[in-house]
Amino acid sequence: MNGLNKSHQQHAGELYVQRMRKVPSRVSASLADAIHDQMPSPLVEFYRGLRCLPLGTLDARGRPWATLLCNPETTAPTSERLRLRARVNVDDPFIEAVLSPTNTARLFAGVAIDFAQRTRVKLGGVVDAATLDPADTLTLELRANEHMGNCPKYITVRQLRPLRRTPRTTALANTLSPAAVELLQRASTLFVATRHVDRDPRETDMGFNHRGGPPGFLRSFEDERGAHLVLPDYSGNRFYQSLGNVESDPVMGLAVPDFETGALLQVTGRARNLFDDEAARLMPGATLVTVLSVDEAYLTDGALDLELVGAEQLSPYNPRSRPLAHELPSDRKELDLKATLIDITAESKRISTFTFALSEPAEVVPGGHAIFDFSDQVKTGYQHMNSLYPQSLNDDHVRAFTVSKLSPDRRQLSITVKKAGLVSGYLHALSSRRDPPVEVSLKGFGGTFTCFEQGHAMPHMLWVAGGVGITPFLAMHRALRDSGRPLPEIELFYACRQDEIELIRELTDLEVRVFDSKALVQPAAVERRQFHRRRLTQADFQDLPLLERATVFVCGPPGFTADVTAWLEPRVDPSRLRFERFGY
Repeated sequence: MNGLNKSHQQHAGELYVQRMRKVPSRVSASLADAIHDQMPSPLVEFYRGLRCLPLGTLDARGRPWATLLCNPETTAPTSERLRLRARVNVDDPFIEAVLSPTNTARLFAGVAIDFAQRTRVKLGGVVDAATLDPADTLTLELRANEHMGNCPKYITVRQLRPLRRTPRTTALANTLSPAAVELLQRASTLFVATRHVDRDPRETDMGFNHRGGPPGFLRSFEDERGAHLVLPDYSGNRFYQSLGNVESDPVMGLAVPDFETGALLQVTGRARNLFDDEAARLMPGATLVTVLSVDEAYLTDGALDLELVGAEQLSPYNPRSRPLAHELPSDRKELDLKATLIDITAESKRISTFTFALSEPAEVVPGGHAIFDFSDQVKTGYQHMNSLYPQSLNDDHVRAFTVSKLSPDRRQLSITVKKAGLVSGYLHALSSRRDPPVEVSLKGFGGTFTCFEQGHAMPHMLWVAGGVGITPFLAMHRALRDSGRPLPEIELFYACRQDEIELIRELTDLEVRVFDSKALVQPAAVERRQFHRRRLTQADFQDLPLLERATVFVCGPPGFTADVTAWLEPRVDPSRLRFERFGY
């Protein structure tokens, strides 16, 4: 990007990624209309009001480095020029890079981001001058010839105010310290710097982008060659500027801030994109990931002269965080079978049981789950935004459902599903149309949430279920009943709503306490079953002798599980607490 008024045409690397992702050609043709060569007045005011400005540049070896300039003083002498002044950390590798001598134009790129308003604008151009005074204040004279607005997806909302910190930088070489890994596990925001060197010098430039997601969405692993970072791709504008740069120039720099502590992790290294099956082998379920092999990394405590005010608010567009293949539970069994839907039984107004026939016996423990891929059945197509169902933009339509029943020959399994989302809605719609027969891909089995240890049932148990979280207990109860042995000591606490109580109609041989705050009337107690027209509370566990000896199993929606966990952890030894996160 050595002169003004670039063509803004996409290069071969960007077009390659688009072809791999089956992006219509009209998307690339529209890029030039989305980029402004000069700054209109509203954009100047936006730049001036920023609490921080993430920027990237290249060092003397051509490696990208990214950083965050905090509390910058920004002016715009012309519609093509920006002047920035900010206090910086002199040990920041970006500072060394931007001050190093060069015989060619010094490239820069950045993303002006207002976290509070979930607004961002990408910018890029040339550094005309960079100076550092004795007070560690950096002054940059920038000639900017690309300004491009971006959508608010994946931006974590946060309020920031100035706070002067004392930076302390640690060089990590090509590894990641435990503190760096902990930062990555908390991070919901990072910034990506890339480059593209073109045969036409006027088209050579840098790329810079914001990436956001659930905490820990950027994964890491180490091998004999050093540390590697794995960045999944989320649905965006489909220009693929950063990933396209990786295809033509396989290098990348990352800046990963922690706004709560003020720390900053900076990495530069070699990058490569993995597509489809190759991506899924590293990160199951992903169809495009970028792997950054670390060449050099720095972790700076006190890097950000900013203070977080109040709690952060994660984006509703964030998909769930994906683990790497080696991070998956060791009990998970991968396979690829066809499951044919053979029966649907309505359990309540919004809950039904779906029974599938399998070509091979199921290998699943009582209380375990089956992993289905509905991508061939549920097709939503590309959407840029969807405020009603934001997570649909990255939905792979893979779901894990607890197996609520298994036939004696293990060739039929049932799942009991509440109508609550896209895939469950699809299943419930099948009750009125199943011609031709529905075949679904069954990807595997998993789960250790079971009352059996080494083939034997635990002798004393308390089961705590919320809503459709009763399903693993139904499977466990059936397995205990079918074993022909006397039932162990079991008490069930079931928090439900109205007709969800139908799910436990078979559990007549257990001590059951039902909690239903939506019940229209207070049912009378019957043999082995008590009813409470209210919510389950901490007090219900106070005078419960069974807690002294029982293994406690808890399954339900996330909020329910969190409450029960808080109530029980002070009273029950961790070795006797088992939880199933029932969030699907």
